[in-house]
Amino acid sequence: MRMVRPLGAALLALWSFGTATAEDPWESLTFERLDEVAESALSNAQALSLKNNREYCGYIAFDGEDRLRFTAPLKGDQASCMPPEVPYSWELIASYHTHGALTVEDEGLSYELPSSDDLISDSEEGVDGYLSTPGGRFWFIDTQDEVIIMLGDVGYFKRDSKFEQDMECGPFDEHTFEEIFIMDEEEIGPCDL
Repeated sequence: MRMVRPLGAALLALWSFGTATAEDPWESLTFERLDEVAESALSNAQALSLKNNREYCGYIAFDGEDRLRFTAPLKGDQASCMPPEVPYSWELIASYHTHGALTVEDEGLSYELPSSDDLISDSEEGVDGYLSTPGGRFWFIDTQDEVIIMLGDVGYFKRDSKFEQDMECGPFDEHTFEEIFIMDEEEIGPCDL
């Protein structure tokens, strides 16, 4: 089950989704709304990521006036991204990041699933996460139930021109954290589990 929970952190955002209200913003937040915001954040980040062959990342949160916002995508390197510093008055909901473009050196490697490091980072921060891949897949990382859920398959977001389906089968619509850890450690695909 996908759960949204407050964490008492904050962030500087450039995009706002809604106006402040007197009600508790957590009471009216739905996964559909959160997914829409993540999609907006990742659409922009994906274009930058493919153009510059870098990961981009940020946060989704409520600002000090209870408006749902996301930070501008922050540029990382080819394999990682350090999220932006965030103001204390904002409540973090989720992280978002991209996996960048493909290069000749990437032949035989897959970046179409969240990595073990992605899962660990979100878990340690106490937030859920969203990911876009070189193939344009859209993933939700549920740190509460320790599952990842595909919200959009190949081409949901702009895909890298060098992308070709790189797995005999899968990835599946849902994977457990344990499955991701096994696939990373043993360098196997979903069909080999």
